[in-house]
Parts: sequence; C-alpha cells; structure tokens
Amino acid sequence: MPDDVFVIDAVVHALNLSPDNVASKYGEQLHLMSYGLHTAMSPPDRICRQDVYMVDMDPHVLARTMLEESRTDLFGTHTLRLDTWFKDGFAAEWKTLELCRSYPERCLGYIGLDPTQDKAQVLDDLDRQHEDLPSAIGVKLYPHQMDPYRRWLANDDTVLALIERAQERGLRTIAIHKALPNGSVPLAPYRIGEDFEQAADSFPGMNFEIIHSGMAFVEETAMAIGRFPNVYANLETTTALLWQAPGRFEAALALMMQWGGIEKLLWSTGCTVIHPQHVLELFWNFRFSEEVMSRHGIPQLDDTMKRMILGGNYARAMGLDIAAYRAAQAKDAFAGKRAEGIKPAWSIWQGEAQGVAA
Repeated sequence: MPDDVFVIDAVVHALNLSPDNVASKYGEQLHLMSYGLHTAMSPPDRICRQDVYMVDMDPHVLARTMLEESRTDLFGTHTLRLDTWFKDGFAAEWKTLELCRSYPERCLGYIGLDPTQDKAQVLDDLDRQHEDLPSAIGVKLYPHQMDPYRRWLANDDTVLALIERAQERGLRTIAIHKALPNGSVPLAPYRIGEDFEQAADSFPGMNFEIIHSGMAFVEETAMAIGRFPNVYANLETTTALLWQAPGRFEAALALMMQWGGIEKLLWSTGCTVIHPQHVLELFWNFRFSEEVMSRHGIPQLDDTMKRMILGGNYARAMGLDIAAYRAAQAKDAFAGKRAEGIKPAWSIWQGEAQGVAA
C-alpha cells in the first residue's frame, strides 16, 4: 500500500473484557463469544494471547496498536451502551474521553446513548457528554436493551428528539449497530427497516452509519445506502471476512457497490475484534472476479476507489480536512515511530502485559 494513502478506521474499541464487568446472562454470552470471535476471524499469526486479550483494555495501548502496528492514520472510538450486558456498557465513556483528549489529531469520539431511557434523561445525557467532549463527531446507538427486552423505533419521540439535539449541537453522524446480534437476543432490532430509514428521511442534514454493514441483511443495506443520500455502510467486522471468508466479503461489497456506489462505503476493522494491519494489506490487494463484476454490473476496484473506501469517503461525509490532519500528525509523537516501520501484531499489548517496553 503506498505511503500516501490516508486510512481512517471508523470504529475501534478498548473493551472491558474483565469477568467482573459482566452484568447479566447476555453479558456472559458476549463475554464468552468475544475471544472466540477474535480467534475465528484472525489468521493464526494475528491472534492475541487470551490472557492478554480478555482484560479491561487500556485505551493508550489501543491507540499505539492502531498507530504503531498498522498503517491507520485516524480512528473513531465509540462509547458503548450495552448497559444490560456489561456494568460499564462494554467500552466506557472515560476511555473515549481519554483517547480524544490525548490524541486529538488521531482520534474521533462518538457519544454513547440509550434511547430506551426516558427522553429527558437521554437528552441530558447527550448534553453532558457533549459538554465533556465538544470535539465529538457523532452518536452511537444500540437498537435494544434486555432485562426486560425493549427496543426503539425511528418515529419514537425520544429518538427524534435526540437526533434533533445532536444536529443542533453540530454532531455529524448517528451510528447504529445493525446486522450482528449481540448473542441470544431477538433478531428483529438488527434488521434494516423503519427504525433506521425513517430517521434518515426525517433528518437529511445528518449522516447515518449502518454499523456492521455486510454481515447480514446485505440486500436491505445495499438498498438503504442507495436510496438515502445520507446513509453509509460502515464495514466494521465485515472487513475481517477478507481473511476469514473472502468470497462473502466480495459478494457483500459487490452488492453494496451495485446499489449504493463506491462513495457510500466506510472502512472499519472494529479492532480489537481483529488486528487492523493484515486486513489493510488484503484489501489493498483485493480484486473482484470477472464473474462478480458481470453479475453486479460494477467496475474493478482501482487505487482511487480503494483510497475512497479507506478514508476519503469518511472524510468527505464528515467534513474532515485530510490535509490539515496530515499537517498536525506530522508533528505528533507517532510520526517518528511510524517512520521506523510497522511493529508486529499485538507486540505492544503483549509487551505491556509482560512489563516490557515495545
């Protein structure tokens, strides 16, 4: 991959995988699934040791992994609100604050909200989090909670009010977890339908990201990004298929390109679910087969298109100035380290665990 490709990874997480963080049987399921998903979707030489991985992750180690072990230039991190799964929601607000305040030229923060709460409480939460992090770029939402099961729809007063408030505060995007159920829970909230599309139609000035686009409901996702100019396919976890199931990745990407076009695709790895560097390498070398191009009526991905997916599309949608970020990053602590070369996968995590500087 050429050195001048600007890579924006739209979603990374410093998860809390400590057993003490589990809040319910649903959290227990997701906790047990986490390392299994990591190992199943990673090449053998890109798997982090279980005792190193299954911890309350240090956000600074995550930043170093992204910036010293991969070609990523800028990343987004989300405050997660899996409140009925984990005591701290799975990725706590303080970690988002720590990353954004420590690395403002490298990190973009998303506020986490739970729309199943009382409307006044949700709006107060949004206001407070934005006041604590005025640089926040967006809001992260999950489609339901458990114990008891409760979901929201786009025409709910609370949801309409929170999107309106987010827009008033200058936030640029609403990222909604879809297409990948969080354990043994109802599937309906993860589909692409009225709870998503009505919001996009009601707020044409706000961007909407379908998180985990391509993992399931691919045709509905492709139709959504094609029909609504402000809806984007965020490829979190789907990029892992470049190694784990390359044919599935090719089919999903082709269908989304057919209906939505190249401009609607946002790069994301969901690190730490997988390490970012090998999928970057695989994607830069990725090519559609002649059969798939013929079936979907799409062109071969050239370098310009890959640059768009890897960072250009996100920058354009969110109004980011890549040149300004490059200038700021040239002066930061990571510039010199990156010039020394990419460190081996998970070497920083494992070095920290052993008390050895990486």
